[in-house]
Amino acid sequence: MATREELQNLARIVEVTKASFDEVEKQIGKVEEVIKEHTITLATLNELVQVGTKGSASAHLSIGSGVTLPYKHEGQQEGLAMIDLGSGIFGEKPWSQAIEITQQRKDDIIQLRNDLQIQAQALEVKIGEAAEQFNQVAMAIKSQPSENKLPAKASNALVPPTEQDVEEQQSEQATRRSGKRRGGMFGNELTLDD
Repeated sequence: MATREELQNLARIVEVTKASFDEVEKQIGKVEEVIKEHTITLATLNELVQVGTKGSASAHLSIGSGVTLPYKHEGQQEGLAMIDLGSGIFGEKPWSQAIEITQQRKDDIIQLRNDLQIQAQALEVKIGEAAEQFNQVAMAIKSQPSENKLPAKASNALVPPTEQDVEEQQSEQATRRSGKRRGGMFGNELTLDD
């Protein structure tokens, strides 16, 4: 038999799962931004490699706050890039190696995004199942006989009377009317003669 406690537990499960789903969605958004950044970096490095084979390459490098610095590379050899090697350690690497490292990172981040999307899909299914179960329990509680529910008379100030309560009141009033004697000159009030 379904209980209100079970219904409340299911509602909590839906809320918690939805919060987890929202958090995963935020993480996916952040990961998408990092993927875009890596794509731009790869495009820039690839362009430098292609242009650098002609003898010189130039670019404008952003240092933040809308400020860019001109960059010029002269000569046929490949230029160097400072790249984060991990744990806050930076090293100079040729552009081609910087491309390889950046591409590997991008691939790893894409895998992370795919894992997060799978996790989001699983949470979405879990939310749907919990919501369906919640609806079923709610319908079961609604269809339970009135003996398992709170009596309306105990809390009639808070809960409107049901049809059954109204019928009971009407039948009580009808039996009172039929058993009454006709009142005297003061209306329906009892007199000393009654």
